[in-house]
Amino acid sequence: MSLRDQLKKANLLSEKDSKRLAHEARVERKEKGREVLEQEAAQRQQQIEAMTAQDRERTRLEQEKAEQAKKQREEFAAVAVLLADAKKPGPGAVKFYFAAEDGTLPWLELAPREAQEVRAGQLCVVRSGKPGTHTYRLLGLDATKRVARVRPEVVVLAPRGVVAG
Repeated sequence: MSLRDQLKKANLLSEKDSKRLAHEARVERKEKGREVLEQEAAQRQQQIEAMTAQDRERTRLEQEKAEQAKKQREEFAAVAVLLADAKKPGPGAVKFYFAAEDGTLPWLELAPREAQEVRAGQLCVVRSGKPGTHTYRLLGLDATKRVARVRPEVVVLAPRGVVAG
């Protein structure tokens, strides 16, 4: 049903006005000719396709942002689990000293094997408490690299290149 018919049905357009508009439309079609009318129709179709493509692109970008935000939340949660499961330094015979960011010189009591792995860069020291506290845990190199991408502030001691910055 055309717009003219809808207006007529809703009594917003009289019969006389309806006939006048129909006549004007016929005259306009005749004056323009078939080629111009086809060209205008093609132009309208292109505009519709362009608007549809823009909507699709906007929707795709919104979905990508949502997916990226979801991945960030999942990675943050995974890093929290890694930090919670990190190995507590056990009571040992070796005192391992390291320099903290705040200028203090904390130490950990490590077993000889743990101390050797920390010196070799296989184990890294991460803070498990709040900043300013001296609660540390040991974490493997691969896990520390993952933690450093999301929360570099908790990595206290790691081989060069693990924490980018």
